[in-house]
Amino acid sequence: MRILRKIAKRLAIPLARYSAAGQTSGDNHLLNDFLARAAKIPQPRVLELGTRRLYENVKTKHDEWIPHAAEFLGTDIAEGTDVDIIADVHKLSQTVGFEQFDVIISCSSFEHFKYPHLAAHEIMKALKTGGLLFIQTHQTYPVHGAPYDYFRFSREALSGLFGTKMEFRVIETDYEFPASINSPDVASIAAEPAFVNSRLLGEKTGKTPAEYIYEYDV
Repeated sequence: MRILRKIAKRLAIPLARYSAAGQTSGDNHLLNDFLARAAKIPQPRVLELGTRRLYENVKTKHDEWIPHAAEFLGTDIAEGTDVDIIADVHKLSQTVGFEQFDVIISCSSFEHFKYPHLAAHEIMKALKTGGLLFIQTHQTYPVHGAPYDYFRFSREALSGLFGTKMEFRVIETDYEFPASINSPDVASIAAEPAFVNSRLLGEKTGKTPAEYIYEYDV
């Protein structure tokens, strides 16, 4: 707990954000905020990343989240059910164009992007100014989709991809679904905080720079 207090103080983050008690499976404030904001956009054009079904009877596309969408397109790197556009996220704007979507959604996909900063840059390019971005990825999760399973993300890691110099505002990040890590070789980590998911809600505030701008910590 002492270590957590130091981290929270250094990053100016409320300690509750790092406690399992503060993040339960029923805490959907961030998602509800995203849905409420999206509902205010008249007939939005929506793109969701990574929508190809791995199991034919298990839907991965979240078009029910924005039922008033004028268009809700799913994209993935390979063809399949619920894939409307085949695209590599690292080259997304080359496929879909610039400032095309009012909303972009990414669920359980960012951990599979080999170059997340490049993916973030392309997503921002494809998003309209004033558009919304919702990301859900993993903070603690077993290896899956190998050999294309690259990253796990803390809240700070997600925020770091979408800096203010990129004309983007992170509205909120959070963790979802408290978890624990059990290892017969490192028993001490079982008591440390862990979460299945990390999430981000943000909005594009201006034209995305042609080159990605890194914001280094001082």
